[in-house]
Amino acid sequence: MLLQGLLNTIRKIYFSHNIVLWMILLVLPVGVSLFTMGMFSSQIVQHVPIGIVAQDDSMLADKIKSRLRSSPVLNVKMECGSMRECERAVVRGDLQGFLVLPNELERRALRLESPVIPIYSSGQNYLTNMFATKEIRAVLSAVGSEIFVPQIEDPVKTEIHSVGNVEGNYQGFLALGLVTAIFHLAAMIVGVYVVSFPFRDHRVTEMVKYAGGSRLTLWVASVFPMNIILWLASVGCYAYCHRILAPLTLDEFVMTAAAQLFMICACSGAGIVFVGVVGVMRIATGAAGVIGSPAFAFAGQTFPVMSMPFAVRCFAFVLPLTHVLKIQSMMLLGDVSMETSWHSLEILIGMAIFWNLLGAFLMSMRWKRALRKESEWAREAA
Repeated sequence: MLLQGLLNTIRKIYFSHNIVLWMILLVLPVGVSLFTMGMFSSQIVQHVPIGIVAQDDSMLADKIKSRLRSSPVLNVKMECGSMRECERAVVRGDLQGFLVLPNELERRALRLESPVIPIYSSGQNYLTNMFATKEIRAVLSAVGSEIFVPQIEDPVKTEIHSVGNVEGNYQGFLALGLVTAIFHLAAMIVGVYVVSFPFRDHRVTEMVKYAGGSRLTLWVASVFPMNIILWLASVGCYAYCHRILAPLTLDEFVMTAAAQLFMICACSGAGIVFVGVVGVMRIATGAAGVIGSPAFAFAGQTFPVMSMPFAVRCFAFVLPLTHVLKIQSMMLLGDVSMETSWHSLEILIGMAIFWNLLGAFLMSMRWKRALRKESEWAREAA
C-alpha cells in the first residue's frame, strides 16, 4: 500500500503532462550548461591586436618592439605613422589598443629621466584590454630593467600553460564552476516549483489522496525524484565538461559527485523552506532567484573569499556552491589531501540535512492548513 501510494504520487507529480517541471528540471540546466561550455571553449586570451606609434628611432625602441612581437599575448598588427591612424583602427575594431614610443625615449632613459610611454586601449572589452595592458606593462618593465645589460638581439619566446587545463581554455577556469552554479540555482527553483504547485492549483487534498493519505509519502515522492534527476544531470554535465582536462581518479570522481548530490539536496531543501515560509510560488521563486543567481560571484571562483568584507564572507559560507567549488577545485588540481575535501563535504551534508528537515516541518504545517481549507471549500461548495 505504501509503495503503491509512493508510485502513484510520483506518477502524478512528474508524469502528468507537466512540461514546465521537466523544462526547469532537466532541459534548461542541461541546455544552459552545454551552451556555457561552448561559449568558454575558445583559447585563453592570446594574440591581442595592438599598434605601435614609434616616434623614436633608437635601439631601445627597436628592442621594445621586438619584445612586444615575441609576446604570446600580443599581436603587433600595425605600426602607425601617427596617433590618429591608430585611434581610427581602435574605433574600427582592428586594434584593442596601442602605445606610443615618444621622441628621445632612449636618450631620456640613459639619462635616468624615466620617460613615460603612454598606452591607449579600447574601452569596450574590459577583460581583453586588461590582459593586453598588463602584458605591455610587463614587457616595458622587463626591457627597462635591462637597459644596462648587454643587448640581446633575439629575445626568448614564451609559451602559456595552465595547471590542470591541458587545452588552455576557460573551461577549466570558469565553465566548470558556472555549470555547477547553474544546477545550484536550478535545484532551488525546482524545489520551489515541485512543492508549491499543489498550493497554487488547490490540489493538496488530491495529492495526499494519491499518496495514500500519508504526508510522509507525499514528501518522499516530491523530493527524492527531483534530487536524483538533477544530480544525474549534474554529474553527466560535469563529466562532459571535464573530458578535456586531466582525468579524475575514482576517489576524486566519487568526492565530486557526492558534493554535487548534497549541494542539490541542500538547495532544493532551501527552495522548499522558501515555500514553507511564504506559501506563494511567485514570492518563493523570486527569493530563490535573488539568493541563487549571484551565488557564483560570492563563491570564491572569481574573487578570493578571504578578501571580501566579513558580512559577505558569512553569506558565501552559507552558500552550498562555495563548498562544492572548493572541492571541485581541489579535485581538478589533483594530488591534494582528501582531509580538506571531507571537511567541505561534511558542511554540505549538514546543510542538506538542516534545510530538508526544516522544509519537511514547514511543509507539514502548510499541508495541514491547506487540507483544512480545501475541506471547508468543498463543504461550502456542496
